Amino acid sequence: MLDRIALSLTVPLLLGTGQPLIPENWKLLVSGPGRFSVAMPAAHKEDAQTVTTATASKLKVSLFIAIGRDDAAFVVSYCDYPDKDLKTGSLDQRLNLARDGAVANSGGKLKRETAIELNGHKGRDLAIEKDGETIARMRIYFVERRLYQVMVLGVAPVKDVGSFLDSFRLNK
Repeated sequence: MLDRIALSLTVPLLLGTGQPLIPENWKLLVSGPGRFSVAMPAAHKEDAQTVTTATASKLKVSLFIAIGRDDAAFVVSYCDYPDKDLKTGSLDQRLNLARDGAVANSGGKLKRETAIELNGHKGRDLAIEKDGETIARMRIYFVERRLYQVMVLGVAPVKDVGSFLDSFRLNK
């Protein structure tokens, strides 16, 4: 009997390891094809776009978007690069290109950049500002041939931004 009680207490603890603490009323999004999980402040919508790289490759970008407080957009996107694009340039150069593209597409300027890692994969933590206001906080990671972008667009409460960015996990 005691063994069964100990097991019933231990299994949830083991299953819960590595999972983010989800703020109240947030939703946990687990994407099988995307191989990630993240806490979203509301129900998400999925979308896809096609973008063209500097080498003229067409990339399918999968997007997961939730709207939070103050109309801030909480977004996770990922795309897989073809081998020919991965053969040109280093991982740092690919991260630089992703950063530069994000800054250019926002119409803002880079306010802050920090090198980060997630499960041994290199990434960047960025803040982009426009007219003196932070308009985007994001983290970008390259995992093998996949680029992940985890971002909050617009002005959102600092706690929400941290909860979202910190909840991003890679799944196998």
